[in-house]
Amino acid sequence: MNKSKKCISDLYSIRTGFIISFIMNITDRIRSLERFGIKPGLDRISSMLEYLEHPEEAYKAVIVGGTNGKGSTCAMIDSILRNAGFRTGLYTSPHLVCMNERVAVNNTMISDGALDTIGEQLFSIIENHHGLSDITYFEFLTALALEYFKEQHIDIAVLEVGMGGRFDATNAVQPDVSTITNIAMDHQAYLGNTMEDIAREKAGIIRHGKPFVTTEINPSSIHVLETLCREKDGILFAIDRDFSFGGNELNMNFYGNHSTITDIKLPLKGRHQLYNASAAIQSVLLLEREGITVSANDIRNGILRTLWPGRFETTRHNPDVILDSAHNPAGIEALVQTVKNNYNDRHVTALFAVSKDKDWHTMLSMLSGIAKAFVLTSYEGERSADPHELKSSIKDIKTEIIPSSRNALKYAVDITPQDGVIIATGSIYLIGELKKEAGT
Repeated sequence: MNKSKKCISDLYSIRTGFIISFIMNITDRIRSLERFGIKPGLDRISSMLEYLEHPEEAYKAVIVGGTNGKGSTCAMIDSILRNAGFRTGLYTSPHLVCMNERVAVNNTMISDGALDTIGEQLFSIIENHHGLSDITYFEFLTALALEYFKEQHIDIAVLEVGMGGRFDATNAVQPDVSTITNIAMDHQAYLGNTMEDIAREKAGIIRHGKPFVTTEINPSSIHVLETLCREKDGILFAIDRDFSFGGNELNMNFYGNHSTITDIKLPLKGRHQLYNASAAIQSVLLLEREGITVSANDIRNGILRTLWPGRFETTRHNPDVILDSAHNPAGIEALVQTVKNNYNDRHVTALFAVSKDKDWHTMLSMLSGIAKAFVLTSYEGERSADPHELKSSIKDIKTEIIPSSRNALKYAVDITPQDGVIIATGSIYLIGELKKEAGT
């Protein structure tokens, strides 16, 4: 392209950007960045943070990665720290109902006004720096969160990795503790086709001389994590070696190298939450070297008061309706076990929608082990799989297809006995639609 054509192109882009900014609100403008898709890499987010004068350096940070459970673990860490009197920033993804959920300070999500002000600041930077013209949706929100946390004078940020770790936007931060909950097959198009490949990507959050916590137990993945931690001179804290747990959700005990904490009660159902709670507790205890000290009671109260919507969340009774964001086989496996533990011998109706790129054959096969009936549906957006295609994986179980998630839930309630349970699962986008419809 010659200079005159490039000038015309740039002018058109500026005018188009001005028109778009004039007619769109800030959330619409941020959503418009989804057109750039997923683009792993740290160049854009690093440049943006430099233009913002590195807000991420104004506070301590914990970063949590993993395939499943990282959001719950972040929520527990945040709750423990708040109960100990620290001012926290919590950054998670994706959201269920509104974008503001992703960014919270002291358990209060960012206001529309702050979202608008900082969003406009970031768009102004983008307009003045050509290298940021294709910044992604997730990178933009990560930068926005980090800047907001600085403005709110937090003590410590708790950051959930979006995908992978090595090239995730959150990895532009230098954490004081890095945590990986578990590793399973998911996002293979970006992370690799083996557990070892995925482990290498997730291990990108390990830092030189800093503690690294993991509750991963698969031998091949652990070998990769141990090797990379050693190469980076990280300090490994592995479950069943450096810390462990006993008991159950009603009465859990934590055993660390230098501390034992008993009588911990979990509000989040499922045995997998004991692993998440253990990761959270070990991560918080390791912050003591950074001047962040918590007591055993802070840990007990913080865990007990943890709220994390859409994770085996009961929204009504008679029949019970459970919303669970499991969206891959490992998540569905944990969900199935939790259903068996809490609803054994009860009628289970599975309300299911899923993204096209997920291993839904395996997910439906797992759910078939507990479901007496399926209601297949979809969520808004082109990523949702066609429920008619899903039906081919279900054999000998009553199945109904209702494309509207709202109508699908009503139908599921109608066909489920009063003492039964409806499990809505398969995609966080489905859960978000159902929560939005219910106004919760």
